[in-house]
Amino acid sequence: MSAENEFSDKTTEQYRRKKDNKEKKKDFFTHIIAVQAIVTILLTAGLYAVKKVSPHNFLILKETYNQIMENDMTVKEVFAKIKSFTLSPQGGDDISVFSAQTGTTFSPYYISSEICTPVSGKISSPFGYRINPVTKTFSFHSGLDISADEGEVIKAAFYGKVSRVSYDDISGKYIELTHSDGLVTRYLHCSEIIAEEGMVVRQGETIALIGSTGRSTGPHLHFVIEIDGEKVNPAYVLPINDNKI
Repeated sequence: MSAENEFSDKTTEQYRRKKDNKEKKKDFFTHIIAVQAIVTILLTAGLYAVKKVSPHNFLILKETYNQIMENDMTVKEVFAKIKSFTLSPQGGDDISVFSAQTGTTFSPYYISSEICTPVSGKISSPFGYRINPVTKTFSFHSGLDISADEGEVIKAAFYGKVSRVSYDDISGKYIELTHSDGLVTRYLHCSEIIAEEGMVVRQGETIALIGSTGRSTGPHLHFVIEIDGEKVNPAYVLPINDNKI
């Protein structure tokens, strides 16, 4: 065999090997991508199933994930956190946990007078069970949180009388209005109260300003509607275009 033919054979063999290596790498990466896609689909399906079957356990799982992502944890600490995660028992416990808290109800209701939206903004936390953003515990949220800028005006939802202006460590500065037919509205975490106790206010009149007083993570209105002593979900009567989740 001539030197020229031998060189040509070696070149051909090197080209074939390079081509084979490229094909192997391509197959390897294709395999990795396919595996990742399958794992992602399975995880998504699993989370969706947990959310549907047990919303309580889904919230616990979500909170565990948030704690891992928000904290500077070592791999060992991450595995320890995952290992410590346990789902709550299923069955009767879920029924009692997700029933309305004493003094509240999930039942729809009707108000004859059209409501005036106290403040326009995004609903940052709905009525019902949630992970408390301050205490990080699973608890019942007896009002509706509407995010708004500090100092924005809060309007009276209905015509009524200012029955209480007060402050406490949880509610911050708040104002309570009493209306007809056993209807009461409360406006919490205000920066300033404008209306005075005992005043009669018209619907839509400014009664306070948005703030973050009391136990709060930022400026918002915690809006409460109470009928005959029971707190109800304000979302049932608020205009859908004024407040969005």
